[in-house]
Formats: sequence, structure tokens, C-alpha cells
Amino acid sequence: MNATDAQQGFTLIEVLVALTLMALISLISWRGLETVQHTGERLDERAEETLSLLRALSQIERDILLHAGPDILPGLAAQTPALRSAQTGVQMPPGITWSADTGLSLVRSAGDGRWQQLRWYLNDGRLFRATGSPSYLLPLPQPDTTVVVLEGVRALSVKVWHPTQGWADPSQKVSARPLLRPGAPDLTGLEVAVYRAGPASDQPYRKVVLLP
Repeated sequence: MNATDAQQGFTLIEVLVALTLMALISLISWRGLETVQHTGERLDERAEETLSLLRALSQIERDILLHAGPDILPGLAAQTPALRSAQTGVQMPPGITWSADTGLSLVRSAGDGRWQQLRWYLNDGRLFRATGSPSYLLPLPQPDTTVVVLEGVRALSVKVWHPTQGWADPSQKVSARPLLRPGAPDLTGLEVAVYRAGPASDQPYRKVVLLP
């Protein structure tokens, strides 16, 4: 065997180095794929949360747009007990009341000339929608069918828009905003804000509804 034949092929150390490099490349590639997969899963989760939030706000908007007008609930005498609450605060549109404790209560059209009570409220970080059976007659059945619409909710708030006074908190005393007393010009808008739990809990998701 001459010197040239003795130098042919790879040494054991060279083979081990090559295998080590290949293993490192495979590990880095696997880590990269794992990161991409986890990022995709987080994006999918965020997208689903956003879609759930949009569906909830869209349903709230639809409920508000279908609220009973003065021809159905012309005065306090025709309102249900829930709708007579909070009347010491800013006057709300017919068929709509708001309380930070009990949530957003409405009387809305259920189609075919029927009406129903419903309520949006928070409990244990979840946003619920409770509905009553549709009826042709007052008093309407209480909202007793409840579904969870959204998880991970920290707070729910409502504001009303007055043409000359701007945004107002419905729970604010009328004495503080005398121009918003009963008999004042009609409110023209409603803002519903949902605050999610988590790092951005101070940033609300708002839905502004123009009242019919």
C-alpha cells in the first residue's frame, strides 16, 4: 500500500464532525418548524377570538336596532319592571336600559308582531345573552334562556350620544346633566364597549350604533 492509497476516504474524526453538523442542522430546522407551528396556532387562536368578538358586537348591534320604539313602549307605565330601573339617570331610548350591575336590557322585535325581553350581562369573566320567550302581550316573559357569547371579558360599558351634549354615561344623575332630563331631544346613538381580559385589558372594543 503506497502513501496515496493510505490517504483515500474520510477519517473517523471527519465522519463524526460531519454527523455532528448534520445533527445540529436538523435540530435547528426542527426548532424553526416548531416555532412556525406554534406561531400559526397562536394566530389561529387570536383570529378565532377576534371573530367571536365581532359576532358578539354584531349581535348587540342587531338587538339595539330592533328595540321597541315609543309606539310599543310609549311611557313608563307600559314598561316592564326591568325597564323602569335606572330612571334617575340619563333618559334612555324606549325599550333600552343600562346598569353596570345588571347589564344591558332591551325589548326587541322577534318578528311576526311579537316582542321579547333580552339582557346582556357579565358573570365570572363571561359575556352572557339571556332571552325571554317572544310574546304579543305585555308584560313580556322574563329572559330565562341564557347562552355564553364570549369568554375572557373584563368589563362591559354603555354610553349614549346626545346631539348637543355628546357622549354621556346612562347611570349619571340627571341633575348633573339637566339637558338630558326626560323630554329632552332624543338620543341618536349608543356605544357599547367590551374590555377583554389580558395585557390589553384597558383597550376597549367599541361598537357605535345609530338609533333608528
